[in-house]
Amino acid sequence: MMRRFGAILSISALTTSGACAFEIPNPFSVFGGGEKEQKSERPAQAAPGAAVDCPEILVDTGAATLRAPPGADNASVRYQLSLSHLARECSVAGDQILIKVGVEGAAVLGPAGQPGAFSGSVKISARRQKDEAILDSKSYRVSAIVPAGAARGEFRLIAEPLSVPYLGAQAADDYEILVGFEGGAADKAAPEQKRRRRHVRTAPTASSQD
Repeated sequence: MMRRFGAILSISALTTSGACAFEIPNPFSVFGGGEKEQKSERPAQAAPGAAVDCPEILVDTGAATLRAPPGADNASVRYQLSLSHLARECSVAGDQILIKVGVEGAAVLGPAGQPGAFSGSVKISARRQKDEAILDSKSYRVSAIVPAGAARGEFRLIAEPLSVPYLGAQAADDYEILVGFEGGAADKAAPEQKRRRRHVRTAPTASSQD
């Protein structure tokens, strides 16, 4: 009896003395699902009234104009649509950034053109810079009228907001906005063709949360 009691005391003493040196591993850490990882995966939330650095607007080389008929030489051009002014405005709504883009442009008659209504399709996209993934994209039909006796007509487009996740106030480091005519030279160019940055007329940036 005394021998068994002594064995129990020895086991208890080992357990007590080793409690401080032995730690039970977190079972979730094996799968990367610990508390820290779970918190870091939650969408970032901007504080009410937070300002955001609006992404820049890029236009593909060749997508700033749309000529009809496509590929015509100068003497055979009926009209050409072109982008003239671009603007953007950003606001924060919870865990999203809303990007509103404005486009102004014109239709200009070519040597073979006559007055009338002329239209084309403009595509506006939000792209993530790190992997060049398109996160949101919309296409719009724009139209300009060139009246009799004139050689030029204007068009204007205010697009519906594009939505991208809020990652921080420096959204210009995370995203970029692409604008261009669909069916223009850029659609037929090689994929590695470089984009060129156009001058952007920036509208006042809204920073309040709706």
